[in-house]
Amino acid sequence: MKAFVDHNKFGNLPYGFRANTWLIPPIYVDPATKCPALPVEDENWGGNGGGCGRDGRYDRRCWSKEFSVLSRMPCKSDEERVIRDRKAFLLHNLFVDTAIFRAASTIRRLIDQSMNSIGSRGTTHGSNVFEEHIGDMNITVKKDEADASSKVDDKVDGVAFCKTGAMDIAQKNLLKGLTSDENVLIKDSSTLGVVIVKHCGYTATVKVSGRAKDSNDVKQTHDVSDNFDGMLNIDVPDHPDGGSNALNVNSLRIPLQSVTHPETVVGKQNPSPKSHAYNPARKLACKILEDSLVKLDSMPSINSRIIRWELGSSWLQQLQKKDSPASENVKRNATKADKESAVKGLGKHFEQLKKIKKKECNIDGSSSEKEECNSNCSSMNGMQVSDKISVDETNKGADVSKLMSEDAFFRLKSLGAGLHEKSLEELTKMAHNFYDETALPKLVADFASLELSPVDGRTMTDFMHTRGLNMSSLGRVVELAEKLPHIQSICIHEMVIRSFKHIVRAVIAAVDDMQNISAAIAETLNILLGSPRLENGADTDAHIDNNLRLKWVESFLSKRFCWKLKDEFAHLRKFIILRGLCSKVGLELVARDYDMNSPNPFDKSDIVSIVPVCKHVVYSSIDGRNLLESSKMALDKGKLDDAVSYGTKALSKIIAVCGPYHRLTANAYSLLAVVLYHTGDFNQATVYQQKALDINERELGLDHPETMKSYGDLSVFYYRLQHIEMALKYVNRALYLLQFSCGLSHPNSAATYINVAMMEEGMGNVHVALRYLHEALKCNKRLLGADHIQVK
Repeated sequence: MKAFVDHNKFGNLPYGFRANTWLIPPIYVDPATKCPALPVEDENWGGNGGGCGRDGRYDRRCWSKEFSVLSRMPCKSDEERVIRDRKAFLLHNLFVDTAIFRAASTIRRLIDQSMNSIGSRGTTHGSNVFEEHIGDMNITVKKDEADASSKVDDKVDGVAFCKTGAMDIAQKNLLKGLTSDENVLIKDSSTLGVVIVKHCGYTATVKVSGRAKDSNDVKQTHDVSDNFDGMLNIDVPDHPDGGSNALNVNSLRIPLQSVTHPETVVGKQNPSPKSHAYNPARKLACKILEDSLVKLDSMPSINSRIIRWELGSSWLQQLQKKDSPASENVKRNATKADKESAVKGLGKHFEQLKKIKKKECNIDGSSSEKEECNSNCSSMNGMQVSDKISVDETNKGADVSKLMSEDAFFRLKSLGAGLHEKSLEELTKMAHNFYDETALPKLVADFASLELSPVDGRTMTDFMHTRGLNMSSLGRVVELAEKLPHIQSICIHEMVIRSFKHIVRAVIAAVDDMQNISAAIAETLNILLGSPRLENGADTDAHIDNNLRLKWVESFLSKRFCWKLKDEFAHLRKFIILRGLCSKVGLELVARDYDMNSPNPFDKSDIVSIVPVCKHVVYSSIDGRNLLESSKMALDKGKLDDAVSYGTKALSKIIAVCGPYHRLTANAYSLLAVVLYHTGDFNQATVYQQKALDINERELGLDHPETMKSYGDLSVFYYRLQHIEMALKYVNRALYLLQFSCGLSHPNSAATYINVAMMEEGMGNVHVALRYLHEALKCNKRLLGADHIQVK
């Protein structure tokens, strides 16, 4: 950047794009360069991959004490929470960046040591290969197991409470959700101090070793967080440039090779099957797949009922809603709805769902539902705590009160639902009942009403986790979404991606020499995504590999998701699987036209690098999220003035906490742009949506679902401003990206068809517009039914 300013001191700084997608930029295959960095990340230009703590200056910071101080800062008013949340946001981001840098550098050092000692390598898979204490940080690195059937417990809450069992973690999360408020994130300082990094067959866990006592915990002796040394506040450095240069995890990539001969990559013909038949890398992948399949078949189905804290929060919102004055109107509307034979607006196609819900503001920032039809009230009877309590109800209440602070127990008691009188086992059983009979059907009903419209596995995961639903329930979602083929397709694709993810990770862990990883990954992708020729006289190895792949998918989906795969595998979109697989494993591929109809579409030169995959809690402003939900509710009800007011307050509060370049800030910009669009202020709406797009492209990547949404919304805004050519560029980009996420058979794709038709008509291409409208009509009829409001 300094060189650019010296060259043209009056020009705008070209912050530009970052290499943060699964396909590498075309400059990587430029014959004049060897895996260069983009200008914004090129150290020769004064840039880097972003983030704080790159030089290790914060490694020995007193993380435990500072997290504990933050959890005890004043938080009664909105102003106090903004001050506290800003400090917590800065401190947590600083810890996450520091932990990721330290974990990535440790793994890279272990890889270098292993490459220098090939032959004497005796690392046991699944065992600790490195452990280090730096200040309050405890860094543990394990070598991943070369077994795709093993269930790896790499959840943040599981690491934070590693000394407790799975049932104890589930019950702790349940109590956390039932007593949650605007301070729920910072109060659980144990999970804030955990970062998990998976990279090149290693898993590094960085944890704050000094026990940061949670406010929901009871008093314990010899707690390191009780000794504050008079600390009542902390000093955290602010993000430079407003946080515009946040850490790009892809910048920590490990190159697997240098693409020195691009003519062998661009326009390269697919290798012949004979060159892959006796490849040692292919034999390794097949052996791991065979051994893992045998172990998986011998395992029982995993039926562990993990409870996320968001489930307790959703249940809490449900109980609070039943006690609100609006609940009487809901009941009156329910009696009227019971007399109708079809659900209004959805048509007879979705009559069995029987519910339509509108979003309400939830205290934890997640969206909840407002029922218009209450025909499933019988399912709530199992959650009602009005059942007769046994004689030892006092002892049951004491059982729960010992597991939380006095304030948390008082909030639970103030609900008036009698939950404080239940034992922990009874609460867990009722939570499972709420999960099965209420939470899952509500989610599918939201999909049917198009209130929620996931476009890929990532958005599906976000929607489910926000409601406290586990991804192991994807099979049940497929069953409930019988009349929603696009939802079923997304769920099945996600289940297959997760099954393939374990195979690729196991193969990477089994390779001893880093120089062979690219070949091993390429051959594994050929087995998983290739299309072997199975006609008579074809190679028998192709039949064996194909049958092995199908058996693995069927067994994995049956064991982990309780879903029996039928003939769906033959109709899956392989580019969607490839995209999801690269995102979950951390692969960067050469951008070229892969022939998925060939037996071996990938070669080792296509696998360019591996990037870290990180897990950690995302801290943000819950007050800001609640204001966003209030703005959405007001917009749905047509109260535009309230929607503008809530949206403006949400934007200012989120910027005050997260800064002007955070992804949540982009969501606030995007929502406020939509609200202003409905008020007729197209100019300001376009400005805000352009800001949202700039943040999403830089922070999330060019093919992220939020970036796609920004492209589509911005195209409509430009159309209203009569910039039709610009609008067509953005809408065609959105339509192109939808092919790689959900395909063209999706309600979002149909809506994009309608937008294209509208813009083509504005350009005078009426016949082209009619073709797009016909395609949108056929798509909606096939997905939603002829009676749906989107079709009529």
